[in-house]
Amino acid sequence: MSSLFGGGGTSAPAGGSSLFGAAPATSANTTTGNGLFSRITPASTSAAPAGNLFGAAPAATSNAAPAGGLFGAKPAAPAASGSSLFGNLGGTPATSAPSGGGLFINLGGAAQPAAPAGGSSMFGGAAAAKPAGGSLFGGNTAQPAQSSLFGGGQAATAAPATSSLFGQPTGGQQQQQQQGGQQGGSLFGQQNNANQSQLQQSVAPQAPVANPSYFDQLLERSKKRQTEDSVTPFGELPALELGLADISRKVRNLGQGGPSAGLARGGDARAQYLLAASGVNTGQALRDLEKLADGPDGLSDQVADAVTDVKLDLPRKHFNDFQTLVDSRVKRAQDDFNKMIDEQLHDVDWAAQTQRMYEHFGLRKPQEVEDGGRSTLAPGETGGFGRSGRKSRFGATTTNGKSFGVPGLAKSVIGTPGPGGMRGSQFGGANGNDGSRLAPEDRVQRLKQEKYSARVKDLNVARLAGKAFPILDRFGSVEAEPTGEDNSMLLHAYGALQKIVGEDAAKETLSEAGALKPRQYASNYLSETATSKGAVAVRKRILDGSRTFLEELYLSQAQGTVSRNPREANVGGVPTNTATIKGFSRYKAARKELGVDMEVLQQVGEDYCWVLIYYLIRCGLFDDALAYVEENQAAFRNIDRRFIGYLRAYVQSPDHRLPPQQQIDINNDYTQRAKLAPEDSIDPYRMACYKVIGRCDLARRSLEKISGDMLDWMWLQFSLAREYSRVDENSHEAFGLDELRLSFKDIGERYFTGNSDVPNAPTTWFFMQIIAGSFEQAVAHLQNINHISAAHFAIALDYYGVLRVSDVSDGEELLTVTTRQQPQIAFASMIGLYTRDFRTADSTAAVDYIALICLNADLDGDLGKAQRELCHQALTELVLETRDFASLLGDIRTDGQRIPGSIESRLSLIGLDSEEDFMRHITLVAARTAEDQTRTTDAALLFHLAQDYDRVMQIVNQAVSLALTTELGEQPQKLTPLRPRQQENDQQAAQGSLSLTAVDDPVQLAANFRNLYFSKHQYSSKISVITRDSCNVLLLLADARNALEQGQWANAIDYIRTSDILPLSTSSNTTAIRAKAASFNRSPAVLAATIGHAMIWAMIGIANQVAHLRAMDMRTEGNGRLVDGFKGMAGDVMTFAGLIRWKLPGRVWEVLGEAGRSVGL
Repeated sequence: MSSLFGGGGTSAPAGGSSLFGAAPATSANTTTGNGLFSRITPASTSAAPAGNLFGAAPAATSNAAPAGGLFGAKPAAPAASGSSLFGNLGGTPATSAPSGGGLFINLGGAAQPAAPAGGSSMFGGAAAAKPAGGSLFGGNTAQPAQSSLFGGGQAATAAPATSSLFGQPTGGQQQQQQQGGQQGGSLFGQQNNANQSQLQQSVAPQAPVANPSYFDQLLERSKKRQTEDSVTPFGELPALELGLADISRKVRNLGQGGPSAGLARGGDARAQYLLAASGVNTGQALRDLEKLADGPDGLSDQVADAVTDVKLDLPRKHFNDFQTLVDSRVKRAQDDFNKMIDEQLHDVDWAAQTQRMYEHFGLRKPQEVEDGGRSTLAPGETGGFGRSGRKSRFGATTTNGKSFGVPGLAKSVIGTPGPGGMRGSQFGGANGNDGSRLAPEDRVQRLKQEKYSARVKDLNVARLAGKAFPILDRFGSVEAEPTGEDNSMLLHAYGALQKIVGEDAAKETLSEAGALKPRQYASNYLSETATSKGAVAVRKRILDGSRTFLEELYLSQAQGTVSRNPREANVGGVPTNTATIKGFSRYKAARKELGVDMEVLQQVGEDYCWVLIYYLIRCGLFDDALAYVEENQAAFRNIDRRFIGYLRAYVQSPDHRLPPQQQIDINNDYTQRAKLAPEDSIDPYRMACYKVIGRCDLARRSLEKISGDMLDWMWLQFSLAREYSRVDENSHEAFGLDELRLSFKDIGERYFTGNSDVPNAPTTWFFMQIIAGSFEQAVAHLQNINHISAAHFAIALDYYGVLRVSDVSDGEELLTVTTRQQPQIAFASMIGLYTRDFRTADSTAAVDYIALICLNADLDGDLGKAQRELCHQALTELVLETRDFASLLGDIRTDGQRIPGSIESRLSLIGLDSEEDFMRHITLVAARTAEDQTRTTDAALLFHLAQDYDRVMQIVNQAVSLALTTELGEQPQKLTPLRPRQQENDQQAAQGSLSLTAVDDPVQLAANFRNLYFSKHQYSSKISVITRDSCNVLLLLADARNALEQGQWANAIDYIRTSDILPLSTSSNTTAIRAKAASFNRSPAVLAATIGHAMIWAMIGIANQVAHLRAMDMRTEGNGRLVDGFKGMAGDVMTFAGLIRWKLPGRVWEVLGEAGRSVGL
């Protein structure tokens, strides 16, 4: 039985119920009564709990039928747990029974295994096979649940589903069950017993209820989260960390390359790899999809554009045909270009080109020569990158390749300026450097170059006049100028060379006795046979000249010492050489500079006799030494009676050679005194005199106990050396120039190269090589130290023929050897490279230097021819590089008078005997190169100088045609005028140069040449009729354009009518118009290119003139006829345009149509 609030009941089969649900009877013998707020905690584990307002405690046993309260009762369990308003909040979990359901079901409680049946609450109970403790927003369900106030229980047949406060629990198949046995029910619902037989009826699953506030909270939480660290490259985003708007934006960015596209690109392209492995071309597929997407639009456009009007269809057809024609022409041009690229570049070594670029900009050292001197560059390639590889009409490259030079020449002769103030050299440094050097940026060095340049110019003038030129003396005077550097050794080198070659600065003409001619010693010095008479004579000149210079140098130093120290010298009396040397010896003795104890030195009177004789021999005063000995003959008989005979024989012999017997005697005397005399008992100067006169003990070529410097040691070597015959000379007396060079080389490499501590060591080593006759090695050594002086030493040596030059210029080394191991210098390249410092500013001076290459044109065989060709090649490169054509090749005045250039004035110096050869070898090559590079003014001048007048007019016509094809209102491109001609003297400056090419307007240039050529038969006879007529028409069109821009419409129309390029005088005669169209096909290209623009000018002029006539206040019959005539002209032009429509630009039709409508056609 039951009461209003659920009274207690007995153990009856049917459980009673109250208003809020009473607990059913249990199988136990005791019953528990439940009131409204009764017994939250169960009295015993066996009693059946009764449901209260907020949920009753579970029953004691699982066999009893549970009673449901207002908010759902829980089923009975063997061990009941208390239920409160918040449903076992923090309570101790039961061992077998599920926790009771309340409003906040099992908040924080632990889950326990569920009983077969569970109680239901107001919002639906949740019962699971293994229920988890429900929180505020959810619980777990698995087993069939009891019905609640707002719905029946849901049976879960599969996986547990999560239930929350704002959502229904999800389960497998939901069933509505009918009770088959006794059960207790509440006011709002009933509970089903899972263990009893039921009538099950399937119903449709219940749809979830939408709750916007739940998602709003999730969105609010997602905005506060930092998603950057958790986003993976391909969008594996954690659930509910981004808002819907954020997710949508990132998806769009991933597809469109936005800010998030980098995340997708940063990952692996597994999808792309997968498609590629499957044979899918993603790029082609994308294009196909785009075509499909654009298909309907394109089709609709075509349908929309489809018209039946003939007037609209014909322009469209014309446009399509014209577009097809243009596309075909473009395709043909592309094919031609690709073919040209394939032909020009299919054999290009890109690695070599890269290396060449690095070398050009100074970023890498030049490549070493491989394969025994063969250059790494292929034959015919240029020395610098970026040069054109096109072949000239001579069948060779037009710039740095072979146009007429040495076969196989691959490098430029004159080189190119280096970057950053450097002058890179193709020659490797002798000391391991790369040959780079600073440009002469300081004023002193530039002044030095200018003075040397003036001397070279004087040299060429003397050569042209056939006069002698003391080149060593002139160059030495430049080197003697104060520069702040120690150039003493360079001056000594010039002085030594003067003594070697025997140059006399007083000789002015070649006919004078003793005057040296250019290339005086070339045949002897360059002799291939070392034992030939000429070769021996040259070696003797080197020995004698060097020794003489050292002796005279010492004499001048002694004289200077005596003059500066008159008190110590105490010369007095007559100022003779002997008196000077006596004063010098006194000065040495007073300063204790004789090197030994004064007690050892022997005296004759007040003088140290052996010291005096030694210094006289050291100064080359042999006659004075003999005279001194003979004056003191009595004293010397007591000292050394045999010495007088030795000295007399030495002085009287031309080559200072003693007779054989005296040679044996002096050697014996020297040996006995050196070995038998007690130490420090013999005068060392006496032994020195014996050593020099008798060439004694050549194994020890030094003076002991005598103070001296390096120059004294050098003099001793030359005094002991002499040319000998290997057949006649004894082995112990063999010491000639070759042995002296080896001795110098050993000393020089040991003390004067590298990081030597010797002051002025590099130039000292250079001086040693010069006096030893190693001229080629000396020049190569000085090139790395002072390139200015090195170049001029090479010029001076080559002028007299004592320099061996190489036969090619494409080697990587300045110094090489011949097959006979003789050193040789790349003279042509050395001179050409030297001109880089100034040839742009002073091209005439560069010509003077390059002309010196032809000094070697007198060599026998191919070597002389090669040197001449190298000179021509260098001049051609100079002309092309500097573009100073007016100064180098000549200029012309307005009257046609020719002004010769600097090259032409030196024809005899460069091996060209006639003007015809000069034009063929230099001017034509430069002209065609300028034409290829579209330098109009240059090409016009050069072809004029080459007397190809028709080609001049063709080039000018092309420039005018190009200027006329620019749009109205635009300024035509100006021409690059020539560099002004250098004025060499006041007379030339007074004459001036009115060069025809000193303009930048192509129309004015054409007018200048037309006035010159067409007025003189000598020019006009060499110009074709087509070229002449084309020039006249183009100038008329230029006048028409000028008049049109100034608003002179009638004049513009008259100019075009006079040119007869358009049918403006046909009076609507169709036959004449067709004839004009037929003649257009035979028009020159320069005229055909302007026909469209001429039509536009004519139509614009006609339209404006018609508008002007119509706007006049007084309309007369004559004005009407004029308007009709202009309309007829416009109609004829339109008809003519239709006949040649395929050869007109596309925009011509638009302009013609607008002009025709304005005229009234």
